[in-house]
Amino acid sequence: MATTIMRTSTNTEVFHRFASDVGDMPAHDISTIDTVAQGMGGTADFEIEADETVVHLDGSAVFSGNEAIAGIGAITKYIYIKHTGFTTSSKLTVSNSLLKIGIGDAFDTNGGFSLSPGEAITLHGLSSANNNLNKFFLDPTSTDIYVEIKYL
Repeated sequence: MATTIMRTSTNTEVFHRFASDVGDMPAHDISTIDTVAQGMGGTADFEIEADETVVHLDGSAVFSGNEAIAGIGAITKYIYIKHTGFTTSSKLTVSNSLLKIGIGDAFDTNGGFSLSPGEAITLHGLSSANNNLNKFFLDPTSTDIYVEIKYL
């Protein structure tokens, strides 16, 4: 009998990007010695099933305005949200819009957090007050955004 766990990890690299003074030389990055930001990141291991039969659910969709994630679905283990950087699932048209995310009973434009194109977040250990899809409100700041959403 297997136990299925999920490992998520992040790491941060801080650098200075220097533009080129010469037209044919690319910009270049220089690593910093910023001691506060050095080593930021982390890993998490958490059990998602006591066996090997895991069915991750997909709630990916295009979001065009202040709206909750489609459906009512319990989030028992985790939710993963990724701003794909595109307007549709075919990923042909780029979206540079920020994706604002609010959690709770109504979308709060002053609260929550934002994801830029390409950014993703995984949340686990949610409380009973916010462990349902209808508690997550997504709001693109301008163009539509295709958002990848996985949960269990």
